[in-house]
Amino acid sequence: MRAIPIDNFFEGFEGNRGLAPEEAVNEASFDWGRIVAEGRAARAAADGASWRIGHLALLVERRYASGALQKFAEAIGEAYGTVRRYRWVAKAYDVDIRLRHPSLSFSHFQAVAGLPDRLSWLQRASRGSWSVDRMTRESRTGAAGAKPARSRARDLGALRTSIEGLRRSISSASSLDDAAIAGEGKAWLVEALDDLLVEVEQLKERVRRATRTAEARRPLKVARERPSAISKPKTPTALKARAIGR
Repeated sequence: MRAIPIDNFFEGFEGNRGLAPEEAVNEASFDWGRIVAEGRAARAAADGASWRIGHLALLVERRYASGALQKFAEAIGEAYGTVRRYRWVAKAYDVDIRLRHPSLSFSHFQAVAGLPDRLSWLQRASRGSWSVDRMTRESRTGAAGAKPARSRARDLGALRTSIEGLRRSISSASSLDDAAIAGEGKAWLVEALDDLLVEVEQLKERVRRATRTAEARRPLKVARERPSAISKPKTPTALKARAIGR
């Protein structure tokens, strides 16, 4: 099977705008075999693979039952968590947004996918030719610096309350009937938990990164304080003993 050029692939999912009839992609023609073949071709491609796999994962999610996304990941030889992440980023943006910033990599889009003002950060990164590291640093600093310390503390408190409430809600799942989970729940429960897991993994990575940054700054602070402590002369133990002997 001939692999579809990545931009044509996106256009096909958006109504085949601007394509010749022979190039048009009909989503209905994507059976399981074709989806897997396109996913394998995407993995072998140098550019656009992440976006392409993400959009294929969205198609799998819409069309097939729960558990199909993991089968898709296994079939194309990609890690399940990676496919979920690709899908999460692809779901955060309309196709025309991605095409509007051709100079930005998938990692740029991923860095701000969870932010409400992600489109403005994409514009800044595109205009300034930012690296992914700079975009991540600027967006996190900007999001934190936009609010006073008291407001940030309230936000953290609200986050803690939300997480604790979510833990209580999920723990109550033990009382659910297995038949109900396998019946009515299978259509949405696995996908919803997958999306939640991606968000949690993103937040955990931010916590780890912030912790590493804070720990890296700590030795510099200690080094500045050290001279004042050293500047106070201390009498050696031997001299003290002689003074006492006298």
